[in-house]
Amino acid sequence: MSQSICYEQPLNERARALLRLEFLFQQIHHALSGPSTWDSRAALQGLFDILAVTGRNEFKKELLKELERHASTLGRLRQSPGIDETTLSSVLTEISEVINQIHRPNSLALDTVRQSEFLGAIQNRIQIPGGTCRFDLPALHHWLQQKPEIRTRNLQEWLAPFTPMRDAVFLVLRLIRNSAIPQTETAIRGFFQRGLDPNVPNQLIRVWLPCDDPRFPEISGGRHRFTIHFVEQPNPHHRATPISSDVAFDLACCVI
Repeated sequence: MSQSICYEQPLNERARALLRLEFLFQQIHHALSGPSTWDSRAALQGLFDILAVTGRNEFKKELLKELERHASTLGRLRQSPGIDETTLSSVLTEISEVINQIHRPNSLALDTVRQSEFLGAIQNRIQIPGGTCRFDLPALHHWLQQKPEIRTRNLQEWLAPFTPMRDAVFLVLRLIRNSAIPQTETAIRGFFQRGLDPNVPNQLIRVWLPCDDPRFPEISGGRHRFTIHFVEQPNPHHRATPISSDVAFDLACCVI
């Protein structure tokens, strides 16, 4: 599927938060590789967004609960015929290591980030349009004039407390995505709907289309069903419009 575009739709709040955090960690990773002041600004924005998403005290507990649930689900597979014991043991070991990393106390380092006067001043202004101009925050302007390696080192120090969480997010999403094998389906006149068993942990809907396909899916879903409407938008200045032709696509309903 290297020549395809994958569209994803979370089916619960936990999966939605995981996808948002994955996006933010990827954004920061890209920004850290750039030497410009705009790259550093983008990395700071990602850091503040992560602080906002993970600000709830129960988020860490929810992440641990999700990892332990996956470990329990996969552990029960040991008795199933045809299971690759080596691969299963490797995945379970990886889950255990990530759980141990999250359990290690890092609250002091995280509190240092949250209570930083320098970061706090930027965070208070960054939501204001143009609020981090050089005349608004001379301390930020001064920091941005430092050598790229100094800015990168500072950013890595501020991001270090989130490393266990990042590893956990990436691992859980990998397990979710690998839980289903894509199947070819057809949307009749651009419409597809399927019911879901509310008693099983439905996590994620994934849809693939060829890169050169002018159509794209609008996906909605919940505990009981999901719906896909295929639309096209040749000109971004005009609204997307539903299509009336059949659409063949690959679909994976991730349940774990």
